[in-house]
Amino acid sequence: MSNNKMRIVFWQNCLSPHQLPYIVHLINDSRVDEVVIVAGEALNNARKEMGWNVVTIEGLDKCKVYITPYDAIIESLLSKRPNDSYHLFSGIHADAFVFKCLDISMKYTLHRGMITERPNTYNFKWNIANGKPYWMHRIRFFIQDRKYAKKMKHVFAMGEEAVNYFKSLGLGWKVHPFCYCTQSITGISDIHHSTPRYAFVGSLAPWKNPTSIVRAFSQSKLGIVNFIGNGNLKDKIQKEIEKKNLQEQVKLLGTIPQHKIPQYLYDSDALILPSLYDGWGAVVNEALQAGCFVICSDACGASSLLNNNPKLGVVFKAGDDKGLADCMKYVNTNLEEIRISRNYRKEWAETHISGQAIAKYFVDCLNDYNYACNSPKT
Repeated sequence: MSNNKMRIVFWQNCLSPHQLPYIVHLINDSRVDEVVIVAGEALNNARKEMGWNVVTIEGLDKCKVYITPYDAIIESLLSKRPNDSYHLFSGIHADAFVFKCLDISMKYTLHRGMITERPNTYNFKWNIANGKPYWMHRIRFFIQDRKYAKKMKHVFAMGEEAVNYFKSLGLGWKVHPFCYCTQSITGISDIHHSTPRYAFVGSLAPWKNPTSIVRAFSQSKLGIVNFIGNGNLKDKIQKEIEKKNLQEQVKLLGTIPQHKIPQYLYDSDALILPSLYDGWGAVVNEALQAGCFVICSDACGASSLLNNNPKLGVVFKAGDDKGLADCMKYVNTNLEEIRISRNYRKEWAETHISGQAIAKYFVDCLNDYNYACNSPKT
């Protein structure tokens, strides 16, 4: 890169509610003079159903946004200021539009990077957590993606497993520990209950493993669990609740508008995310911003935020119901301390995973400035 200011271009399937909160702050960095977002659509249906509205994100008006642009516009965006521009693609094969733009970019000499989760190791057809082991991904990668990978310089990898995987490919990339980002949330926590309050927020889907929460909770039956979300496991969870006679303590609240979820997190002592596979798990960010303690499986990329900091939360082995039950017992035993340290988690989140913090870290990485020692989780 020259000594000129950076122009940063993001190529995404849609305007990501989990990336925009840091992207909109990039333009405030003195090293950046232009931020461009190119997306195949404004917001996909899944996000709309969850109540997201990215248009309301403050600062988006400072970015140049292109939705489903013509090929001529794609070419012009790729050819502009090649020496001072960085082009960040959200995955290689994650989306047809993004891949098309990446493919077109190959005829240009560019500074490229990739923002990506770890490979999907979950077999959705058979509901097997290790249905697609890493060795299969490595073979596919070298056959299918190597020609594109050789033209990448930076990889922003979501979570520790992703970092280790992309480093293991031995392609000389600069692999940066990275994380998704959520908007700062405000609310008031006023918990006076004598027993803990737990929350699950997400899809009631097999890979999220929500049924395990009911099984683990049944070992102590101490407190309240609220499930926020919907999915094809709803009936199974309800039957498990009835089987364990937990109707008064475990509630299925269904889908709740996204803007109302923060208050549920403020009213909870701990978030539980027991996924068998989860590329990241952005609700962990939201929970920490609300001051929630987090119980998270090691299959979630976001578990890397909790490592070595017991004030933030605890991590258990994915699929281990006893391990999850032990984590819930830990909350029961340390409830007063967890409530006292709520402000600590909120302040930690603001310092480490807020949009402003991630934006600075992102530019540091592109600028090759201390990127290995200044990751979001440290």
